[in-house]
Amino acid sequence: METNLTHEQSLALINEMILRAQNNFQKGRKYPLIFWGYTTAVIAILNYVLLQMLDNPYQSFWLWCLMFPAGIVSACIDRRINRTVLVKTHIDRIGEKVWKGFTLGVVVFLATLFAAAIRHQSSEIFLLTTPVIMVMIGICEFASAIVYRYKPWYGVAALFGVGAIGCAFLPTDIHFIVLAVCMILGFVVPGHILFHQAKQNHV
Repeated sequence: METNLTHEQSLALINEMILRAQNNFQKGRKYPLIFWGYTTAVIAILNYVLLQMLDNPYQSFWLWCLMFPAGIVSACIDRRINRTVLVKTHIDRIGEKVWKGFTLGVVVFLATLFAAAIRHQSSEIFLLTTPVIMVMIGICEFASAIVYRYKPWYGVAALFGVGAIGCAFLPTDIHFIVLAVCMILGFVVPGHILFHQAKQNHV
């Protein structure tokens, strides 16, 4: 049986969904943010160090294969968090799909880069890797800011955008330092802020 809601009832329902999604966001996003922030920053810094030390610096890029087991760990964290979130809203599902789309986009982007490098027998195309991925992260952060109405995320999105533009003027090895800084400021710091807010609010 269909229920016709008034304009005021519809707004109240939407606001309730948004508040619940914000609560779930505050409760659930802090751990993935901290985990991915530290993981990506550490790998990026190690990649920079190995670029300076190895006789064949290109071997250092194999470090990024660690992102696959990190993804498994992250999935376990998400599964545990999902058990603690009492009620998921449609807004929560939209937010999750934004980041799932990001993951798929990164895979397709990297596959495209490798195919283009092989086709044109050039490795210079890989100069785009870090800045483009940073732009993609910024877009996801911007979308998250809209979905959850979480204003600080607009600043985080801008941070990754500025970092991506900055990479255009810097040597390739410095891209990893820029990425590490952006991950710390854009993931780890907000993650700890959410953790503190959740603790204060007993979430």
